[in-house]
Amino acid sequence: MLSASRRTDLPGFHASECAARIRGRISRLRTRHLHGVVFWTRHVDPFLRGPLADLLAELDNPVINLTVTGLGRTALEPGSPSMDEVLPLLTDLARAFEGDGWRIRWRFDPVLEGLSSIEDFDRIAAAMAGIGVETCTFSFPAYRSLKGDLTPQFEAAGIPRWREADKGPFVRHMAEIASGTGIRLLSCCQPENLALDPRVEAASCIPREVLERGHPDNTPLPGGRDRSQRTHCNCAVSEDIGDYEKDRCGGGCAYCYSKAGGPL
Repeated sequence: MLSASRRTDLPGFHASECAARIRGRISRLRTRHLHGVVFWTRHVDPFLRGPLADLLAELDNPVINLTVTGLGRTALEPGSPSMDEVLPLLTDLARAFEGDGWRIRWRFDPVLEGLSSIEDFDRIAAAMAGIGVETCTFSFPAYRSLKGDLTPQFEAAGIPRWREADKGPFVRHMAEIASGTGIRLLSCCQPENLALDPRVEAASCIPREVLERGHPDNTPLPGGRDRSQRTHCNCAVSEDIGDYEKDRCGGGCAYCYSKAGGPL
């Protein structure tokens, strides 16, 4: 099971290298079969043309975590495409992923106090539901990461801390919109969010049930929860092929927690 990559936007900024690494892993398996590949990105274009588009035609079980927040091309996400760039391409993206919209896992993440827009959420949800996307994953910002304390970074970007009293109403509004479109709202690594609305479920971004559903032989995914991840992470075990140092991310997101964030 390969992850490409929770460390950096490997498809968006290193598409050729991403395709080459996956092919390399496949060629070295020999006696074992690659159960699936989960991509993480904000970019659709690399999957519609070029090396990743060619690779998709060779993979039996691809899944994509696609982040669309409505903040692309703003000072908060300067290197990410805007909604107007991404949403018209969703039908083509679903076609590239074997025509199965459920292979696309939408992330509206992180949700920022006073900056994330419920109107944007509504618009994106409608577009995602229209191609058969079944889930939306969200979380509130974390203030510690491998970088250390992110508070100065958030303050410099003008990102306020959430007031606890404001979280519930925003989540309930998201849940109402999501359920109205048939999309399940999932909380990533923050179990306390499940208490904000009964429609919120725990997320798994390397999702066992989806990867088993998508496997051509419905083969069970070996292994349990990936204990190398955060305490409340429900992801299945995977090998991440991204590299913090080699695969610099050009997204420039003001809230980025990854050590790969920064200039290319």
